[in-house]
Amino acid sequence: MHSPIVSLGMTRRAAPRSRPNSPPGSRPAATTTQRPATAPRPPLWPSLRELADPSGPFLVPLLLLLVARLAFWALLPLASEDAYITFRYARHLATGAGLIYNPGERVMGFSSPLWTVWMGAGYALVRDPVLWSRIWAILADVTTLLLIGGLLKRHASLRSAWCFTFFFAAWPYFSAVAVSGMENGVLLAMIALAGVLVERGSRWSGPALAAVAFMRPEGVASALVLGLGARNRDRLIGLGLLAAGAAALAFYFGSFLPQSVLAKSQLYGTPGPWAGRGWWEWLLPFAFGRWPILSEATHLLPLTIVFAPAVVSGSVALWRARRTALAHVVGAMVIVWIGYALLGVAYFYWYLAVPLGGLAALAAVGLPRLVQGRGVLLAIALYVLGTWTVVTTLYLGRAQNESFGFARVSQYLQAQARPGERVMLEPIGLIGYRTPLVIVDEVGLVSPAVAKRRLQGPGWYADVARETAPEWLVVRRGLVRQGAVFAGAGAPFRSAAERDALFAGYRRVHVVEEQAGDQAIEIYRRAN
Repeated sequence: MHSPIVSLGMTRRAAPRSRPNSPPGSRPAATTTQRPATAPRPPLWPSLRELADPSGPFLVPLLLLLVARLAFWALLPLASEDAYITFRYARHLATGAGLIYNPGERVMGFSSPLWTVWMGAGYALVRDPVLWSRIWAILADVTTLLLIGGLLKRHASLRSAWCFTFFFAAWPYFSAVAVSGMENGVLLAMIALAGVLVERGSRWSGPALAAVAFMRPEGVASALVLGLGARNRDRLIGLGLLAAGAAALAFYFGSFLPQSVLAKSQLYGTPGPWAGRGWWEWLLPFAFGRWPILSEATHLLPLTIVFAPAVVSGSVALWRARRTALAHVVGAMVIVWIGYALLGVAYFYWYLAVPLGGLAALAAVGLPRLVQGRGVLLAIALYVLGTWTVVTTLYLGRAQNESFGFARVSQYLQAQARPGERVMLEPIGLIGYRTPLVIVDEVGLVSPAVAKRRLQGPGWYADVARETAPEWLVVRRGLVRQGAVFAGAGAPFRSAAERDALFAGYRRVHVVEEQAGDQAIEIYRRAN
C-alpha cells in the first residue's frame, strides 16, 4: 500500500459510466445534487486500541521512553546550570517578590515567559522546581511521541511512525533534556500540539499558536509556520494574544525582548553559518576539515550515512504534501534549526532538542522510502540502544562538574555570606538559586549594565567590580593568573597592573577543585 504522501495528488477522477438499463435515445434521469460529506476531524490522540497494540508504533516506544527518562532522573539529581536561573525567578514569583532575579531589579533574564510562570506555579505547589519541571517535561515527551507518531502514521506510513517514536524514545539526548529543567523539550511538544489543533480546526488553535510563540523567542518563527495552515480567525487570536503578552512584558521589564537573549547574542556573537557549522556539519556525509566538535553531533555522526539521504528524501516528500499538518509541524521545528545554523548561534546542548526532533521526523518520512529490508533498520536500532553504554558518561560528567564545583561554592557562600551581600560571578544558576545574595552577572543575563560595558572594550571586569563593589568574587583561576575570561567578548583587564590592583582589595578565602588548574574556582572576600 502506498504512503499517502507518495500518492497525494496522483489519483484521477473516474469517468462517469453510462446507465446500462436506460433505453436508447432517452434522457438521463435527473439527479439530486448532494453536498459532499464533511470529512471527519482527525483524532487528537491515538485510540486506546492503537496505544495497546504491541505491534504498533506507540506502546513499546512509550515504555522505552518512560524507562529512559526515569533512568536519567535517577542518574542526574541536579537540573542543568541554566535552569536554576529560571527557578530563582519562579521562587520569587511564587513567594510574592515578583518576577525578578535580584531584589528591586526588573530584568528579563529568562528566555521563556511561559515556562518561568509555570515553574512559579509549581514552586507554589510543591516547593521543588526540579521535580515539577521533570514531571511536565516527561509528560511533554509523551505528547511529542504520540502526536508526531500519529501524524506520521496518518500522513506518511506506519514504518515512518515507528522510526520516529523509537528514535525519540531511545536516543539518550532526549532523556537528558527531559531532566535538565530547560523548556526546549516542552516547546517541541507544544509545536506538535498546536499543529494537530490547527489541523482539527479547534477553537484552541489561536491560544496554542500564541503559547508556542511565548515558550521561547524562536517559537515566534515556529508559530508563523504553523499559522500557514490555520484559519484567519485563529491567526488573529494568536497574534492578538502575542501582542498583549509582549505589551505586558514591555510594561513590566521595559522591553519584550529577553535580556538573556540580547546578552548572549552580543557577547557570544552570531558569526554566521560557517563559523557556526557545528549546527549542520554532522548532518552531511562529508568532513569539512574536521570531525564535528559538538558532543551530541559526534554521537550522531555514525548515523549520517543513512540519516542525511533520509532527510533529503523526507523533505522532497513533505514538500509535495506541504499543506498537511505533518509538513507544518516539521517545518516549524526545522525553521529553528535553519535560524540557528544561518546565524551561527552559540551552542548550548538543550538548544538541539527542537531541531533534532524536526530532522528526525524528516528522516522518518524518508527512511522507509530508501530502505526496504530490515537489516539496516535493525542496525540503526542496535546503534541507538548501544549508545547508552557510552553516551551517558557525557551527561554524568557534566552533572558531576556542576555538583562538585558550583554546588560546593554555593555551600560555602551559604555558610559564610550574609543575605543581601553582592557576589560577582559567571555561573549564576545553581549558586544564585541556593544563596540569598545579590548577583552581579559577568555575562549580563541578569545584569544589562555588565553586557553593555563588555562591548566597550578591555577592562570591563575591573570597572564593573569598582562600580558595584561586591563583597564576594567567584572566579576561575585563569582569570586571576592570566586575565583569561571564561566566555564572551572583551578582555577583563587593561593590564596586569589593573588586575593586581583589583585583587589587592580582596583576599582569597576558598578554592574549589584545586586540581583543575586554571578551571579551579576561587572565592575572594573583600578586605575590610
